[in-house]
Amino acid sequence: MNREEFEQRQTDSSQEPNDRGDLEDGLGSAPMPKSALMQKQVGALQIHYWVAMPEPESHLFEVRLHLTGWNQNLSSLDLKMPVWTPGSYLVREYSRHLQNFSALAGNGSPLPWKKVSKNHWQVDPQGQLELTVCYRVYANELTVRTNHLDGTHGYFNGAALFLYIPGFERHPIDVTIVPPRTDWRVVTPLPGVTNQDNTYRAEDFDTLVDSPFEVGAHQLYEFEAYGKPHQLAVWGQGNLQPERLLTDMQKVIQTEGDLFGGVPYDRYLFCCIWRRRDLEG
Repeated sequence: MNREEFEQRQTDSSQEPNDRGDLEDGLGSAPMPKSALMQKQVGALQIHYWVAMPEPESHLFEVRLHLTGWNQNLSSLDLKMPVWTPGSYLVREYSRHLQNFSALAGNGSPLPWKKVSKNHWQVDPQGQLELTVCYRVYANELTVRTNHLDGTHGYFNGAALFLYIPGFERHPIDVTIVPPRTDWRVVTPLPGVTNQDNTYRAEDFDTLVDSPFEVGAHQLYEFEAYGKPHQLAVWGQGNLQPERLLTDMQKVIQTEGDLFGGVPYDRYLFCCIWRRRDLEG
């Protein structure tokens, strides 16, 4: 899908939440436990995220979650924004950056929804097999645990951008990136999906949030260490000496591999983000 098609699927950003009342229970008088219903549909459900940045200077990522094969017996679609991120041991209020939430049926008609708590949204699927959820995320904080988008690049962490469906955290997830310009490229540790441009697959939600994305006209260096391919993506200007750094990185990886008896991955990506203020990486 190109940028124009993506933008056509977005809804009016002024839409307010749930003007159709509370969600109704459509399971009947003797419902199957929700956990059992979730397990029953795991094989059929497809979860696909689209991330666009048509106006990067606005610092807004436009996110679309598309679900196909949703279980029609489930009376609600629950979505939550994480309050954590790998390697950081504090509560993170990522949901405060989410705006313009909306939900659509497969035919494009709006679905009722409500915000249950600070990081929890609930959609009434109304028996639909195909659902789309759209929202925007403000991204103007450049750290290893947040998101940053401007006219030069887009960087994001999964925990700070993606909603998850409780009970489906172990389900595979596809992510398609829609760059705003043709000279912007995508790097991520996730493997690409065959014959789908800028589309990547995470085996589960934990893998997704542990796999950052860098999108832009960054410098990209490739090297091999311990018999495995590695990449170094560099954004920004600093005092980096690439050849020296790559040599040092190879030595570090080789030493760690010798110490632990190998490296636990098939491919590894390093992201070096230079902050203009103090030239930190």
